[in-house]
Amino acid sequence: MTSYADYLFLLSPPEAIKHEISRYKKASARLIGDYKSMDSPAHISLLHVERQKPFFANTTVGQMEKKLYIMPPVLLHVDGFRYFTHLHSKMTIYAHIRSTPAVEAWFTLLKKNLNIKKALIPHITVARDIPEADFNTLWPHFRHKKLVEPFWINELKIVQRETFGSFPKWAPYKTFQFRGTKSFENLVNGVEKLPEVTDELEQRSLFDNNYLYKINKR
Repeated sequence: MTSYADYLFLLSPPEAIKHEISRYKKASARLIGDYKSMDSPAHISLLHVERQKPFFANTTVGQMEKKLYIMPPVLLHVDGFRYFTHLHSKMTIYAHIRSTPAVEAWFTLLKKNLNIKKALIPHITVARDIPEADFNTLWPHFRHKKLVEPFWINELKIVQRETFGSFPKWAPYKTFQFRGTKSFENLVNGVEKLPEVTDELEQRSLFDNNYLYKINKR
């Protein structure tokens, strides 16, 4: 790519978590119709860098590589749902990531390695930037949901798109594996292998029987 480009740094959860969040997105669309982020795969956004010359990709991203490779994987937990309030009476509903000292320490190091200065609240968006009326329709169905699922993050992904393209779409650019072995305190709680996420995800009801999004067994 030789023109200006935008870059998005993100953490991508495993397929089972993506599948579960997708169920909530589709169930939400049944209630309020199409909305932003409805078709976006579940992810944790870290950094959005816009209108960069090729120098950024060739040099700046390359300088991050060694620092990211020596970071360890991190165990995260989806823990219920919360929301952000935006300007102009817009709201975003998201899956909350449980905060612990180990998780906070890991994200603090990640921010340092990516040179992120602003506050970062790790979360997985479900319904982004929706009008207040749609939020009022959806939130009663989310507020008491006790979705709690563990998942491991083993890599950081960077996607890119042309800044001035006619119909720009995000495309994979680079992936960094977290290969470090030095753990943060209580990061894995003594568990050496990744916890399995079972078909229990597919058995859980969503809002209610009228709006249940049914999943065929894989």
